[in-house]
Amino acid sequence: MMRMLGLGYSGSPKPVRIVVVGEKGTGKTSLIIAALNESSQPQPNIPPVLPYTTFPSEWFRDPIPATIIDTSSKPEDRAKVVKEVKEADAIVLTFVVDIAETLDRLSEYWLPLFRQLEVRVPIIIAGCSVTNREYHNQSGMEIITTSIREQYLEIETCFDWSAHHIARKVFWYAQHAVTNPVGPIYDKETSSLKPRCVAALTRVYVLSTRDTDFILNEAGLNNIQAQCCYEPLTPSQSRGLIDFVQERSPLGVDENGITIEGFLFINKYLVEQGRIRQVWNILRKFGYNNELRLADDMIPYSSFKRMSDQSVELSDEAIGFLRGVYKNLDEHSGNNLGPQMIGFVFQISPENPWSIAPYKDASEKTDDGGLSLEAFLSLWNLLTLIDPARSLECLICLCYPSSAVRITRRRAIDRKEQNSDRRVFQCFVFGPKNAGKSALLNRFIGRPYDDDNNNGSNEERYAVNMVDNDGVTGDVKKTLVLKEIQMQEDGFLPSNEALGACDVAIFLYDSSDESSWKRAIDLLVKVATASEDAGLEFPCLMVAAKTDLDSFPEANQEATRATQDIGIEAPIPISSKMGDLDNLFPKILTAAEHPHLCIPEIKSKKKRSRKLMKRSLMVVSIGTGAVIVGLVSFRLYAARKQR
Repeated sequence: MMRMLGLGYSGSPKPVRIVVVGEKGTGKTSLIIAALNESSQPQPNIPPVLPYTTFPSEWFRDPIPATIIDTSSKPEDRAKVVKEVKEADAIVLTFVVDIAETLDRLSEYWLPLFRQLEVRVPIIIAGCSVTNREYHNQSGMEIITTSIREQYLEIETCFDWSAHHIARKVFWYAQHAVTNPVGPIYDKETSSLKPRCVAALTRVYVLSTRDTDFILNEAGLNNIQAQCCYEPLTPSQSRGLIDFVQERSPLGVDENGITIEGFLFINKYLVEQGRIRQVWNILRKFGYNNELRLADDMIPYSSFKRMSDQSVELSDEAIGFLRGVYKNLDEHSGNNLGPQMIGFVFQISPENPWSIAPYKDASEKTDDGGLSLEAFLSLWNLLTLIDPARSLECLICLCYPSSAVRITRRRAIDRKEQNSDRRVFQCFVFGPKNAGKSALLNRFIGRPYDDDNNNGSNEERYAVNMVDNDGVTGDVKKTLVLKEIQMQEDGFLPSNEALGACDVAIFLYDSSDESSWKRAIDLLVKVATASEDAGLEFPCLMVAAKTDLDSFPEANQEATRATQDIGIEAPIPISSKMGDLDNLFPKILTAAEHPHLCIPEIKSKKKRSRKLMKRSLMVVSIGTGAVIVGLVSFRLYAARKQR
């Protein structure tokens, strides 16, 4: 009725590491030897601890070899045991049925130790009897271990291997528990399939029923059978399966076949009957790895290989596809995709990436937490920009059929061409503490001025929205991503690779605080120098924030003089509190679209400073304007001397 034969495991051929631990005298070494020889005859000259032992792949249904690791019971060897446990793929924990103390030690010492070490691997309990024959059966073992199995759900199963021919089965099951793990699929506490497994199986169901009105009829069942290299079901077998599902899960069947509820029930039933390998066969044939994400060979990583100053964007076709997705879900909600519908978009993806940072609070939302079309596309653009593999995975799960991304031109070429054809620009937002960076990001996505989205976190935060470019390079809106850079107290800067992702940078300072201005201009010099040294120059803008407060004396003159001295525009005054942003975001976009402008002339200033110092007899007249050595030149020279 449920004949789904197993397949060979298609994962890595790396041997499975199975570590055998337990109290002294509980048969660790004897268990390994019994599995090797399948004999109950006493073995002469057994060493205290066996060397690493390899069980060949042909011993297992999934043809992957296993390395069996014996361990010492000596207190002085505890560190070695802990090391082996941490590196284990599975653990076999031994005790003696006749000696209650050894069973007690499992819950008093060993299992708590594994939790303390945060070891999350399958655990197999293996007991044997020395004299008492009462428990020489599997049901007896289950009775005496019931309490401990209820307390420690990480225990996969328990074996009585007193009959030595069962010893090999202990390791067979341990290897099977690694190659076909229960953890990603089934929640033992709730006796239900886990969300990521439900999503994966739902995708399998959708792919198998697209030609049958999304109902799993006999043709759909045999489609899955064919995918997994099983023989087709006969009509009577198909009818028997449908009757079985209808009896156990009334919502699992309708007049046309098996519903998604019924399909999920079948797989849950297989897991609970110990036939999890059959579920894994289906999932792997549909492209899933052990984490229930699409396997690497399903995602075209080569399509987004790039240099550090290139970026990944969605193709025109992918944007059109996503517009269609939004339209189909938004037919009755009026340009507002609510939270429930957003969740539906990722129903058959491993998870909803937008439910966590940095996407969760990165876009403008409607009053009910929904997304407009622009916000929807903006989040897709952000996901593609910073995690193209995840974006492609989600698009594949949405059944997008063709190439989804394009690689932009190198920014160095854009500078030579004096324009950029990118549709998504990333702006790094630098500035000292309390300069107003978070408030600016809030304003960008329509959040209240005092909305603390970052909650004091030191994590880098993003905000994304679409911005009009005032017809400079056309009427199409571009996507602007603001990335708030959290500066370390030691002044540590982003790496060259990270700076390569920056299309334009703004440097905020509190216009009422002279020290904030000085830190901001110093920061600009450091960042511009680092990017120039790496050949990754980008436009830079200064932003005078908090203009609703009184500026420090001579603030405007000093700031204007310093920015002119390094060849960038005068600071742009804004007040996030008052909502007066002086058209800042279109200005950022314009700077990014013209990457040859607003590049700080840092090295030329260094050279000029050196020449001026050599000409010690030259009279420098600031008043006559012969040569102007501004604040930044002085700072650059001082910095050079310190180095």
